[in-house]
Amino acid sequence: MKNLLLCLLCACSFLSYAQIKSPADFLGYQVGTRVTPHWKILDYYDHIAEQVPNQVKSEAYGTSVEGRPMRVYYVSSPSNISKLEDIRNNNLRLAHAVEGTGQTNIPAIIWMSNNVHGNETSSAEASMMTLYELVNPANTKAKAWLDKSLIIIDPCLNPDGTERYANFHNGVVGKNYNPDLYAREHREPWPGGRYNHYYFDLNRDWAWQTQAESTQRAVIYNKWLPHIHVDFHEQGINAPYYFPPAAEPFHEVITPWQREFQTTIGKHNANYFDSKGWLYFTKERFDLFYPSYGDTYPLYSGSIGMTYEKAGNGSAGLGVYMDDRDTLTLVDRAIQHHASGLNVVDVVSTHAEKVVQEFKKFGDDAVAGKLSSYHTYVLKYDQARDGRIRALLNLLDKNKINYYSSTGSVKGLDYFSKKEQSHSLTVNDVVIPGNQAKAALIRVLFEPEAKLTDSVTYDITAWSLPYVYGIPAIASHTKASNLKPYQLAKISNESSTGFGYAIKWDGFSAAQLTAALLKNKVSLKSSEQSFKIGNEEFPKGSILIMKNANQTVKLDQLLKENADRLQVKVHNLSSGIVEGGKDLGSSDVKTLKAPKIMMFAGDGLRATNVGEVWHYFDEQLDYPIALVNPLDFSRVKWDEIDVVVLANGTHPFLKDKEQAARFASWLSAGGKVIALESAVGQLASQEWSALKPLKQDSVAKSKASPLLKYSDRERESLKEYTAGAIYKVTFDSSHPLMFGVKDYFTLKQDANLYQYFEAGKGWNVGYINEGAKMSGFVGNNLAKKLKNGLVFGEQKVGQGSVIYLTDNVLFRNFWENGKVIMANAVFLTAD
Repeated sequence: MKNLLLCLLCACSFLSYAQIKSPADFLGYQVGTRVTPHWKILDYYDHIAEQVPNQVKSEAYGTSVEGRPMRVYYVSSPSNISKLEDIRNNNLRLAHAVEGTGQTNIPAIIWMSNNVHGNETSSAEASMMTLYELVNPANTKAKAWLDKSLIIIDPCLNPDGTERYANFHNGVVGKNYNPDLYAREHREPWPGGRYNHYYFDLNRDWAWQTQAESTQRAVIYNKWLPHIHVDFHEQGINAPYYFPPAAEPFHEVITPWQREFQTTIGKHNANYFDSKGWLYFTKERFDLFYPSYGDTYPLYSGSIGMTYEKAGNGSAGLGVYMDDRDTLTLVDRAIQHHASGLNVVDVVSTHAEKVVQEFKKFGDDAVAGKLSSYHTYVLKYDQARDGRIRALLNLLDKNKINYYSSTGSVKGLDYFSKKEQSHSLTVNDVVIPGNQAKAALIRVLFEPEAKLTDSVTYDITAWSLPYVYGIPAIASHTKASNLKPYQLAKISNESSTGFGYAIKWDGFSAAQLTAALLKNKVSLKSSEQSFKIGNEEFPKGSILIMKNANQTVKLDQLLKENADRLQVKVHNLSSGIVEGGKDLGSSDVKTLKAPKIMMFAGDGLRATNVGEVWHYFDEQLDYPIALVNPLDFSRVKWDEIDVVVLANGTHPFLKDKEQAARFASWLSAGGKVIALESAVGQLASQEWSALKPLKQDSVAKSKASPLLKYSDRERESLKEYTAGAIYKVTFDSSHPLMFGVKDYFTLKQDANLYQYFEAGKGWNVGYINEGAKMSGFVGNNLAKKLKNGLVFGEQKVGQGSVIYLTDNVLFRNFWENGKVIMANAVFLTAD
């Protein structure tokens, strides 16, 4: 009887495996001979999960902005799959992410991420081949691998961009692909498939989680905290293949083991590539510093995070000629990514015990404070920064960073003064200990100045959160004590029977509430002067709402619902008379208009910067903005437009005589322009503009030596370069553009500064003085120039105005303190 039962089980198992289709059999074509749409990739994964449910499980973790499903798939031995939750919970105990003692007798957890850039299609294609080989009964190595490892595969981190690229390419490619780079199949239309719905680069959003895809992915990622994370990408068509070890600079918090095992994995992959005669490079270009990448964010959470890059991207298509006239094909691209994926599983499963032990050591060292440079970070609370504190706490929650309240005093480095100071803790000060599971990530996000081992970096070099949020803070070498749960009082507003309401203009949440009320046709006023009601001080820009002016709307209901949702305190007004300011009937108390806003979006403009503005209005401010194709300038009903946002990029209408004149006429008649980054320079070239680039005559110029080494050319260029450094902005707090801002720090990513306006020509709102650099790398020559120049200004043109924002106040939409500046530009600056 036992033999019969065994035979039946074997027969059932054989029949199950016989129904497993390879990607080619399921799709009807060889992987790489077509671009596979996102939905079809998931269909194949679901097919495998249905056929071998004891080895593959799927889990939905969210949907993209456009509503496409996002899933991960767990692949391992039947024994491991049957106890997934036990493995997960035990792993979190190893990381000290939950209470309890974890055991190291678990499989190594390998997470593979694909297609974070939607037009880098080879990784999602390759992942189908990898999935098949892991459960293919003919693969004799796979069983041993899966006994020792649990593989988590995310087939596509960016479904919307992936589908955008697939729809484009499949719609233009012929029966046979054309390998000439000028053929249309290699020329994606703007904005391309790289980005998500809002044109964000999701590979820069791991820590900030401004996008829906990133937020949902972080939840499931932090539920697992894998030991290995592989992020598959593509680079230019003439590059070969890149894999670890990574390039310098490594952030100094990255442990010797993480460095060492990156090298072990890289050497293993190199041996395989050598056997195939495939070219590759390591230790170049792709560094490990900026915290919001798919390799660094996992590293700072205890994983071995790695980037793999194959030649390709949106210009590659199914096949394209490289410079040497050899043909790069999607088939070959997919094969090499597939090989790398299996090689990772091979080498990690071989070292599984060590991998798990070192992951545990990372967690042990984190809670022991061994990964910290400062042991405690304190965010100093004051009521005027309540909204900023709440926004930062939300980011900490997303990243599973613990924070507390405490008593006593703390001494340490004050971020704003750069001096040692003592501070007596209040109940609402936020205390963030450095000895917790996320110690490494805390160090990277909060360090006042991260140490750069190499100035050649792939991204910005400064992002310390107290500067980003404009919150005074102290970094202390003393460990925190007397820690208690932190809780800000929940705001619940009450309706009033009095004269009206007042809202303090002290941060972005007040702007969000203003936008919500304006959309609902609530009549609002704003005071250009600070004032006092009882014991409450109201800063410049504060919003006033009169009941008599809002009898046609359900004011009390609208105000309470939106203010409670946004956690904004609403104050009751019993009279139109105020203390210490202008009464509510004064001409300095101005009625706010609900402006109609538009922005050009299309060819010539930087898609990510357009996306920052679009996402800001659509998802954060929640206020309508019309996006207009630049070619449709003449179709715009200009008499209906109040505000035009000019994003970073090229605006051809400014070089067209007739269109530029039409634009100037609209502006002079009362229009408002908000110009960002390079758009500032284009407006400065218009005859009506009084803005001029900063003269550098005062900078001493030494004669450059002609005896420069060719090998030093890259580093020589860095003397005039910054990838992104933080500077303190001195500003006119009486100007409406800076209402609600207590301290502001800008991210300088270029050399652009402008001369101060002469008296009567414009308002010098924000500027950089000498010695304003706070954090980050700036080349020696450029550092001498970045001083005594304008970064924010306003110019009146006829009845209209132009707001000049030379730096990006919405950088990747995590630059929190810039959000209120943009709201001021929209709602408060027009007379």
